[in-house]
Amino acid sequence: MLVRLGLTFTVFIIDMLVWGGDSLTTAGHTVPVPLVVVVAAVLYGTLLSHKHPLLGYGAMLVLSLGTLLVPAAANLAGFLLALFLVARQSPAATARWALVGASVPVSANMIASLNFHAPVPVGFAFLNLGLWCVLVIVVWLAGRALGRTAARLRAEKLRSEAAREEAIVNERLRISRDLHDSVAHSLTAILLQVAGIRALHSDRTRQEVEPAELERVLSDIQTTAEQSMRELHRMLGMLRERAGSLEDTYTGKLSEVPVLVASAQAAGLAVQYQISGLIQPVDPSIEHAGYRLVQEGLSNAMKHGGPGSKVSVDVMWTRDHLRVSIRSHSGITPISDSVSGGFGLIGLRERVSVSGGSLTAGPTEDGFLIDARLPISPESTSLPPEVRKT
Repeated sequence: MLVRLGLTFTVFIIDMLVWGGDSLTTAGHTVPVPLVVVVAAVLYGTLLSHKHPLLGYGAMLVLSLGTLLVPAAANLAGFLLALFLVARQSPAATARWALVGASVPVSANMIASLNFHAPVPVGFAFLNLGLWCVLVIVVWLAGRALGRTAARLRAEKLRSEAAREEAIVNERLRISRDLHDSVAHSLTAILLQVAGIRALHSDRTRQEVEPAELERVLSDIQTTAEQSMRELHRMLGMLRERAGSLEDTYTGKLSEVPVLVASAQAAGLAVQYQISGLIQPVDPSIEHAGYRLVQEGLSNAMKHGGPGSKVSVDVMWTRDHLRVSIRSHSGITPISDSVSGGFGLIGLRERVSVSGGSLTAGPTEDGFLIDARLPISPESTSLPPEVRKT
């Protein structure tokens, strides 16, 4: 607003100085100088309207016709500013019509120069006309160029804001799925452990449970519950925060898979875990995806496998990819799937797909298979080979 006010005041002063106070009319009369100044000031004030540039343009167009009454009172500087504002702020069609309308003040100034002023050489008059036409075109082009630049910047800003909002939504969705995967896994282990204790107590044909054994199971339940609560608080804290790098939001590494295996074994699931190949440093998102694959596979086995189910977890490193395979073999009587949230495999497919990998998941003859290939950088430095079985 201050810039527009400064420009308006500047062109008003310029036109007043060019006018010089000559208020002689074409009929040989004089117009009071204060009246000319007041009328000009009011009409120039319309240039301050930011939302309606055509208002100022129309006022300058009308004022330019005043030169046919008071030949010395030209307002070409004010009209150039009005033309610039219309060209910058209006649609292309409106701007083109404004350029055509510039012929009115230029023609009025030409007529006043030839008919009402002192004798002016025709050549000089047409040279003056040509200079004003060039100036009008340059001002109009400058307005159009700045208008297109401003429109492009606004569009880029809107796209940037939309992309930022989409990134926030996607990140929160990812965090919510991580929360589901982690907490669902822990709660499943707790449910199975509690169910096992209840089954032992309800079976009167068996001996009483040893206190040490009961203490071990209850300790496992407490540890799993505490871990789940810590994960829950951490995830909710991340949802409240907007700052922080994406890498910091990745939780769960392949080095933590043995903890998942131990938790599943404590819940009564027979798990065989094997790592083979050359272990390599990988992107946190790839390592996180591998961790979630194992977590979801073990959770599904505990939920749906039934008593006596077995699971084999294989993590295989090659030069180009990391393969994670979780194969479950169902037991005698699968348990109810009422505790299944239904989002685990959907989230895994999206996570693996975004990572550039492939995922195969589906039932087999005697269980369920989750098999994924995740790409790794071939330039990664290999560590010594390690083969581990539990």
